[in-house]
Amino acid sequence: MEKKWWQSSVVYQIYPRSFADSNGDGMGDIPGITGKIEYLKKLGVNVLWICPIYQSPQDDNGYDISDYRTVYPEFGTMEDMKILIQKCQDNDIKIIMDLVVNHTSDEHPWFIEAKKSLDNPYRDYYIWRKGEDGQPPNDLMSNFGGSAWEYSPETDEYYLHFYSKKQPDLNWENPKLRQEIYDMMNWWLDKGVSGFRMDAITFIKKDLSFPPMPSDGEDGRCDVGKCCLNRPGIDEFLHELKINTYGRGDFVTVAETPGVPNEDLDRYIGRDGHFSMIFDFSYTDIDINPGDLWLHQRDWTIEEFKDKLFTNQRLVKKIGWAANYLENHDQPRSIGKYFPAGDIPEYRTQMAKALCALFFFLKGTPFVYQGQELGMINTHFDNIDE
Repeated sequence: MEKKWWQSSVVYQIYPRSFADSNGDGMGDIPGITGKIEYLKKLGVNVLWICPIYQSPQDDNGYDISDYRTVYPEFGTMEDMKILIQKCQDNDIKIIMDLVVNHTSDEHPWFIEAKKSLDNPYRDYYIWRKGEDGQPPNDLMSNFGGSAWEYSPETDEYYLHFYSKKQPDLNWENPKLRQEIYDMMNWWLDKGVSGFRMDAITFIKKDLSFPPMPSDGEDGRCDVGKCCLNRPGIDEFLHELKINTYGRGDFVTVAETPGVPNEDLDRYIGRDGHFSMIFDFSYTDIDINPGDLWLHQRDWTIEEFKDKLFTNQRLVKKIGWAANYLENHDQPRSIGKYFPAGDIPEYRTQMAKALCALFFFLKGTPFVYQGQELGMINTHFDNIDE
């Protein structure tokens, strides 16, 4: 196969809030990113992955989008975004946008309309069910804890949310909703971005009959995967998404795909797969106990890490291309994570170089998180107020 441009690239992930502050208000912004383009080019960066900069109430740090075509004011303006895109183009750097289309914010105009009445034109953009005896429709649990159903008094029904209650899930069974998403994505591609990082994309297909489900663990949670994760029929949605948006040009996509087993990799990143690359969580989540997404405490061994990393390399080599990473916005700094002495400053240079050598000699496109190139270590807090 002919080598694609993104197979010879280095991707640099930017979390705008904490990357570069151009106006001294204590929060990073888009002009701050623009001011660092020469630095990033000198590093050898070819692609920027920019975490969500859209209008948002920031309930989930921008992954709750209330307007896909407007910039969050504290990050800047759409004009600032145009300047950034042009500056990147002038320096042969491409941009991929972080995009969430499994859900929106409950402050999105679609949802504001949808909750007004049962016959509102936007009602079927989301997923609604009647409760039973004052209780949610079933005992399905959110990924963020608690019920996946939230009561809406306007219509005496519950809406589905697999993340925060302020992030109602979209109803991908509705073709009008899907077309709205395609139009929005093409709008960004026409602005000059070169692709997307697709957040939580394997949740878009649901079994809307919501059959009774057994618990998946000691905490009593219902198994989300049995009705709403990488479900049969998702391929039709993802194929339609591709051919209507990024499949029409020389664009790149990298997807967050929880729930995809190894035997399905060909469907996702094979020659005719849905995406250019997907992230593998097996080796980066090696320190996480099942069911404790944010609690990094599980013991692991070097041999286990090596086995998970090389298993991924061997699998992807046969099928497509890897998106390699050690850090991102959901992970602690790799020096502190992979080395027992990771937070001892005098060892930082050696540890950072060792990880760099490991990371950059893997087959695939390297994804570097902001500050990783500096060998940054984790920050310790004494209490929650900090």
